[in-house]
Amino acid sequence: MSEELKISSEQVKALATECEEFIAVIEIQKAEATDAKEKVDAEAVIIKREEVICLDLAATAKADLEVVLPMIDAAVKALDALNKKDVAEVKSYGRPPMKIEKVMEAVMILLGKDPTWENAKKVLGETTFLNDLKNFDRDHIPDKTLKRIAMYTKNPELEPDKVGIVSVACKSLMLWIIAIENYAKVYRIVAPKQERLDNAMRSLAEKQALLAAAKAKLDELNARLEELYRQLNEKTEQLNELRLREEKLRKQLERAIILVESLSGERERWIETVASLDKRFTKLPGDCLLATAFMSYLGAFDTKYRELLLDQWNNLIKEKVVPATDDLQITTFLSDAVTIREWNIQGLPADDFSTENGVIVMESSRWPLIIDPQMQANTWVKNYEEKNDLKVIDFTQPDYIRTLEGALMNGNPVLLQNVGEHIDQAINPILRKSYTIQGGQRLIKFNDKYLTFSDNFRLYITTKISNPHYPPEISSKTTIVNFALKQDGLQAQILGIIVRKEKPALEEQKDDLVLTIARNKRTLIDLDNEILRLLNESRGSLLEDDELFATLQKSRQTSTL
Repeated sequence: MSEELKISSEQVKALATECEEFIAVIEIQKAEATDAKEKVDAEAVIIKREEVICLDLAATAKADLEVVLPMIDAAVKALDALNKKDVAEVKSYGRPPMKIEKVMEAVMILLGKDPTWENAKKVLGETTFLNDLKNFDRDHIPDKTLKRIAMYTKNPELEPDKVGIVSVACKSLMLWIIAIENYAKVYRIVAPKQERLDNAMRSLAEKQALLAAAKAKLDELNARLEELYRQLNEKTEQLNELRLREEKLRKQLERAIILVESLSGERERWIETVASLDKRFTKLPGDCLLATAFMSYLGAFDTKYRELLLDQWNNLIKEKVVPATDDLQITTFLSDAVTIREWNIQGLPADDFSTENGVIVMESSRWPLIIDPQMQANTWVKNYEEKNDLKVIDFTQPDYIRTLEGALMNGNPVLLQNVGEHIDQAINPILRKSYTIQGGQRLIKFNDKYLTFSDNFRLYITTKISNPHYPPEISSKTTIVNFALKQDGLQAQILGIIVRKEKPALEEQKDDLVLTIARNKRTLIDLDNEILRLLNESRGSLLEDDELFATLQKSRQTSTL
């Protein structure tokens, strides 16, 4: 893994250098493209102004020509209306009327021929006569020709309508002559404008070609720049992937070292723990038997009688060769030091007798019926369940049934205090825990109705009677716990009070040490369980499990405390 990390680091370094070189090339290309774009933009502005000028010139020329172009169109249409018969009619004259003769003279002058009737007849006889007129080059008529034509167009006798009286064909020809003359006069004005327009258009076309070439070059530069960026992005992605891989390898290498060190340290402790658990596991039959008997039968007795019965049971277990722990501490077997110390802080006396009673109250499967003439258990239960919204009732309250109903459904703990030797039959369903399961819910029939039975509900029953006599049915439904103080228990409590008064710092230090050690042990057990769970559930590489390594490091820190 170290060699792989070394190779990956070298690859990252080489690719990073390559990316820097790419960036330098891109900056040069980018500057070149920026300059080209500025030139193109400036040229485009100039060309735009020239386009406006050309459009103005074209509009002026077009406006001038639009005056006479309709006349040319009308004349051409008139020529189109002629047929061979009309032309032959004109040609048939040996000596034509004056108007026909003058019209044909004007036509011959425009065509650049001698204006004689003989020449006119020859022209009229040509098959291309009308087409020659339609396609006449009206843009290049000499000034001399226009002066000669004016003599005919200004003659009132040659007005088209008057000519039409003599010959329809000559009327059309006269219209054509007038239109050609008007066009030629206007064209004299338009021609310079048209020349300027043509020159401007040629210049504009040249500049547009240069602009198009510049834009093509700019597009080429942009394409090259885009390609460089694409290649840079690819290399950057490769660089990021290599860096992530390098970081992953470095992290895995560090974790591999941590894993070896952690598991090697944990191995010894786990071996010791497994050996201890194996030893305790072999002795579970006797320990469980003794603890069960203690919970079931000894709650109602005082310290001396409990010790007597425990000694007898221990001897019997040894005689029957039942595996069991020597000098088993029932309280630590059924609970732990942290929990017991928390009970003491909440008001449970710290003597062994009260501790045993606290374990019975909390671990019994039946609701506890506590003999509590000194009200010590009452105070402890109130402090212990205060955070859970404890409901305190007694049989003298008129609404205690309603309070019980609410607690059953909402999961509130209930302290039923000051009971006598007889217990109201109404709470028998609760004492017997007579619930049924319907639709995944626990239901209990209480006060002639079915109520939801919350798993968080708890019931504590206390009495101030120091030596009550309860019938067997009560003993079978509850666990009787005797908190009444005797001489031995009183001595132990007084001794604890004296020590706390005389050496408060020492007692406080002891409490802190007990709580700290017990909490650390519990934390260590939880961490061990979590590590084993993560190891069991891990499907990929152990080196990629962040949660596992966080738990391992926390376990190492806790185990050294």
